[in-house]
Amino acid sequence: MKKRVLAALLASVCVLAFTACGDNKEQESPKEEGSTSSAKTMEEAVSTKGMNPDEYVTIGEFEGMEIEVPTYSVSQEDIDKETQDEFDYYLQTSGASDYQVLDKDTVEDGDLVNIDYKGLKDGVAFDGGTAQGQHLLIGSGQFIDGFESGLIGHKVGEEVSLNLTFPEEYHSEELAGAAVVFEVKINSIDEEKPLELTDEAVANMGLNANTVDEFKASVKEFLDQQCEERNTSEKKAAVWEAVYKTCTVKEPPTVLVDSEVDRLKSVMSKYAEQYQVTEEDFISQYMGMTPEEYETKCRESAVTTSKEKLAAAAIAKKAGIELSDEQVQEEAKTEATNLGYENADVMFEQTGGIGPYYDYLLGQKVDDYLLEKVTVKEKAPVSVLTEAEEVSE
Repeated sequence: MKKRVLAALLASVCVLAFTACGDNKEQESPKEEGSTSSAKTMEEAVSTKGMNPDEYVTIGEFEGMEIEVPTYSVSQEDIDKETQDEFDYYLQTSGASDYQVLDKDTVEDGDLVNIDYKGLKDGVAFDGGTAQGQHLLIGSGQFIDGFESGLIGHKVGEEVSLNLTFPEEYHSEELAGAAVVFEVKINSIDEEKPLELTDEAVANMGLNANTVDEFKASVKEFLDQQCEERNTSEKKAAVWEAVYKTCTVKEPPTVLVDSEVDRLKSVMSKYAEQYQVTEEDFISQYMGMTPEEYETKCRESAVTTSKEKLAAAAIAKKAGIELSDEQVQEEAKTEATNLGYENADVMFEQTGGIGPYYDYLLGQKVDDYLLEKVTVKEKAPVSVLTEAEEVSE
């Protein structure tokens, strides 16, 4: 889990700071919905714009290169599995169940009873003390002392009055230590059964689907989109990795690396704020590092990112790829909307300025250019549900 938090933190910088990390639009920034205007503003960050990348990068031969990349597909088996997994998750989080009435008439310890009840204090029903068709496992301790044991030995259809007292430490001041009467009707003794995937169950899930077929259609649409995005992103990532290996990149300028470090730390600070812990506690508890280890990791990541930005800038220069300020601003309007910012200016405030977005956008255009220059051979497709680790193996 800690490794996943670290990976998410570093990956989120690709969107927050617009690094040349490939297509990472699916990553979410750590800002909460609706908090675009109140989030902490980053300092103006340094970019490769205005730098001469040829001073740092020697580009290798990559035109005509052939690489193999994994591909993904969606099968009916994938759709069925994902549909069942989503339904199981719904059952787990909602507690929805099906029940079968047993041929049993006397309540015993361990029975699951269906009851109606009304709680009275001084003859008046109190808030939260009334329910109909409530299932209660006798012996679970879900209700106050005497309630569950008071039903043992009574029969289905019987109405029982329970004279009880709430504990002194009860959370409600009105009821703490109060004497009350619960009037209970025992409707049935039931057996809980797993809810099956039916049209009725789907209609009760609160989705835009009323039947199993409609539910599966929505799952298919989702998986198809995931498949398309994964095929595109992994193809771009594989091409970039292969081309980058042909380049020789010197140590990047300190000002660029320091800027990347500052933005990594800014992202971590936002996460710590969300989790309501100090930055030091976030580093140790959620990332499993000491402050010294985190500092080293930040700088290593910043150096790698800076080198990749410079390599992308060098390839762009060689290919004649240019970006005007007008182009950057126009693209930023769409990007800001996609990422949930109020406008491009707010996005720039939260991501270190227009410079990082320039590098990000330049990297995207370099990706498209490289796809035209490198021959990609697709491996036999695997399920879109396959984890990345399994694919690499």
